[in-house]
Amino acid sequence: MNSAISSRRRKNAGSMTRIVLLISFLILFSRLIFILPAAFEHHQQKNSAPPATSTVLSDTR
Repeated sequence: MNSAISSRRRKNAGSMTRIVLLISFLILFSRLIFILPAAFEHHQQKNSAPPATSTVLSDTR
């Protein structure tokens, strides 16, 4: 009888683990979908901008 109870607990624990992992994956995937348009826009703006000219400071020692 004890083995039947522990078997149920294992099934519930495995089921809960799957649910938690599924929810975590859905949150991660939705964040990725949410941020992609902004990332592409930033990438395009960065590529279309003229390269920044860096000034080289002379050594004043």
